[in-house]
Amino acid sequence: MKTDRADHSFTDEVLKEAGGENLYRCYACGTCASACLVRRVNADFNPRRILGMVIRDMREEVLISPVVWLCSACDLCYSLCPQEIHISELMRAIRNVAIREGYEPPGPIAIVNETLCSGCGMCATACPYECIEMVAGTASGNGHAVVRVDKYLCMGCGVCTAVCPSEAMRIEGFSREKIAVRMQAGGWFTDGESGPKIVVFICNWCLRAEDDLASLDRFPSHIRVVHVPCTGQLDPSLVLTALTGGADGVLVVGCQPGECHFQKGNLLARRRIAELKPFLDVLGIGNARLGLEWSLTSERGKIVKTVGEFTETIEQLGPSPLNEQSSVLPAPKTQTSLTNKVSETQD
Repeated sequence: MKTDRADHSFTDEVLKEAGGENLYRCYACGTCASACLVRRVNADFNPRRILGMVIRDMREEVLISPVVWLCSACDLCYSLCPQEIHISELMRAIRNVAIREGYEPPGPIAIVNETLCSGCGMCATACPYECIEMVAGTASGNGHAVVRVDKYLCMGCGVCTAVCPSEAMRIEGFSREKIAVRMQAGGWFTDGESGPKIVVFICNWCLRAEDDLASLDRFPSHIRVVHVPCTGQLDPSLVLTALTGGADGVLVVGCQPGECHFQKGNLLARRRIAELKPFLDVLGIGNARLGLEWSLTSERGKIVKTVGEFTETIEQLGPSPLNEQSSVLPAPKTQTSLTNKVSETQD
């Protein structure tokens, strides 16, 4: 049901929301936009412009735009704001109005399968946005409480999916099964291509420059790039699937600590990888075959160097002891050779 707006403006509605009271305190200096991680990836997201449109009472133009849902409350801009305004709270105030008007977030969110949910609550504990709560189960025969996701608060980071022991949580398009399918597509593990098999799991938010994004498609065929919403969404089982399925190495590339689009997903990934490495030694795979590297959106060209250095490490280690295709792998090359291959395809 649309709100009766006869007696108040869009600006007034936002001002009345929690956090919206700071609307007129904004100087429109643009400091928030210069620090915004979202803006580095999506130039359409400009907090200064959005707030200016709210002040000018441009209701429909603001509410119909998908960019008002993009702020992930990383709050990097807060420490730089001369007015000490939480832009994330202002964005939340705008979204609250949008919700009342019947608008919904455009992106994928976490979905729970109540039949599989065990009610352990681990996802609710891990969620950085407190968008998951325990409710009475409605699925037939489960006999216990299950979790429910608030679609208006969920940012689709996928952290919940990585901690769910029953695989009841998933992000549309990024379930464990779909990520595994992308990783193995075309029989990649056993296709006989020369070079060490390396899976690169990369965060969707850590690269901005077009040439860096394009370079991901120019790596040699023995390197398989798999995108994830956040490194915090990467389940350890996917790493093990890669390393036991035929990969010689796995590299995880995420946002620099302090610059995670989803607040703390990269820190969760770092902890999981640190916990997984000793297990790889026990399996006889070796912990050096699993790498974690950070990438700043402002560091152009670093991704090629990062993957090249890891490739060199794997070449020095030789084929994985679990890789049945080890006999077809060539002698080690150098990092320079990989960099040259990527560069040659640019010319």
